[in-house]
Amino acid sequence: MIVGATRLEQDLREQGYDFASIISDGSSSYVLLAEFEIPAGSFAGRIIDLAIPAPNDYPRACLSAIHIRSNPHLVPFASIEGLRNAIPSALGPEWQYWSYSFHVRANNTTLELMSQINAVFRKN
Repeated sequence: MIVGATRLEQDLREQGYDFASIISDGSSSYVLLAEFEIPAGSFAGRIIDLAIPAPNDYPRACLSAIHIRSNPHLVPFASIEGLRNAIPSALGPEWQYWSYSFHVRANNTTLELMSQINAVFRKN
């Protein structure tokens, strides 16, 4: 069974994200969706780079965050209770770490994860 970033990348490609690639910050792996178009919400139509953390045991485990690179940043760095926690990312100063709790089931983890990520953008 394929796990980790390789599995997440493969799943995303199967869902039509042909541009998925694996990146690292030196200690953690992510799957990068470069030039990802935000589908809904107040940022609909904006093009960003979206990095999804991929723990070594993905899809059994899923981390509670996304990393976003945009110029300018979509939101200021801040914690807003009930809305978002946008803090500096380990990927560098041009990135923001958005903390969210993602709850996915093992039978269709990546589809559920992308649905919840898109919901994050609808909420903002």
